[in-house]
Amino acid sequence: MKVALVHDYLTQYGGAERVLAELHTMFPDASVYSSVADRDALPAQAITWDMHETMLARVPFSKRVHRGLLPLYPAAFRGLRTKLKDADLVIADSSAWAHHAGVAEEAALICYCHSPARFLYGDSTYLGPASLPFGVRQVADLAFAGLRRSDQRAAMRVDRYVANSRNVATRIERAYGRNVSVVYPPVDVGRFAVADGPAADWFLVVSRLVPHKRIDLVIEAANRWGVALKIVGDGRSEVALQRQAGPSVEFLGALDDDEVARYMRECRALILPGLEDFGMTAVETQAAGRPVIAFAGGGALESILPGETGELFAEATVESLMDAIDRFERRRWEPAVARANAERFDVSRFRREMLEEIEAGLLARRQLSADRASDRRRTGGRYAVGR
Repeated sequence: MKVALVHDYLTQYGGAERVLAELHTMFPDASVYSSVADRDALPAQAITWDMHETMLARVPFSKRVHRGLLPLYPAAFRGLRTKLKDADLVIADSSAWAHHAGVAEEAALICYCHSPARFLYGDSTYLGPASLPFGVRQVADLAFAGLRRSDQRAAMRVDRYVANSRNVATRIERAYGRNVSVVYPPVDVGRFAVADGPAADWFLVVSRLVPHKRIDLVIEAANRWGVALKIVGDGRSEVALQRQAGPSVEFLGALDDDEVARYMRECRALILPGLEDFGMTAVETQAAGRPVIAFAGGGALESILPGETGELFAEATVESLMDAIDRFERRRWEPAVARANAERFDVSRFRREMLEEIEAGLLARRQLSADRASDRRRTGGRYAVGR
């Protein structure tokens, strides 16, 4: 069976890209297709991948300006039809466009979905922090209406949707009207060790530094109360956040996995201030035996046990965050409890459950193909039944 993997864009290495890497481990001979790809942003293992880009890679500076190419993505992914014509199974690892991939009629298309495109479906937690001017937002809404229609048509070709959380499953059902299974993202729990000694006196953030991650909330809390904070990651908001930060905040930049694991093991707690689709860093920190303080929404509601492996804050305000930190300080935290909770999300479970979903998707496509063949025979080949 020939397998192909399709991903939105490979210009960073975050949670979605970790899922792609695990899918490639499951199917090591699979070719990888993406709108644009920056190999320098990917881990060393990606050097061995058979990687292909869409026509968008020919646009000058496309790796830097890919967000500005939004209207071109549906056509770019449909344009992969020739390259994907021999694939029996196509897995789209998507948070926006990959499920638009043009595939052969007989091929099974499985979409592992991190979210329907958040900017297309009015996600205020994503668009709000970006502070788009009023006029720009109105024009964007008009442009997005056509893209939404295209997006929903593409969703109908998918044989099986798999969401990365119950939170995202609800979004998929609302956006596309599709039944959805849930398979949580893979966390290599064995990569993390639990510290023997006491935690350090500083809190930790591990994140891309972009507006909707709400790192500004944590920095403001650290400024007001003198909380020691270390921030791992980089992104387009880095300069603005550094200007905001007071003396108790330290920016560590992008670090390799081993260094991040060490900081997770040593920290007082990880702070996850944004609304996450799932939030793999929350599980990774628990795998290292440390608790998590997170915004009470999205994937955090599924990965954190309040009062046992972390604290949640209900409002996206500095005051609500500080209240959660205050509650955190009054509790005793058991590393073994956090570790046990993280093991629910281990990579072995992802592999097992994804194989089950893939088999179900293959069966669905075979049945649909058989039904179409039967209809053609019955009608003398005059038409074929669509999905």
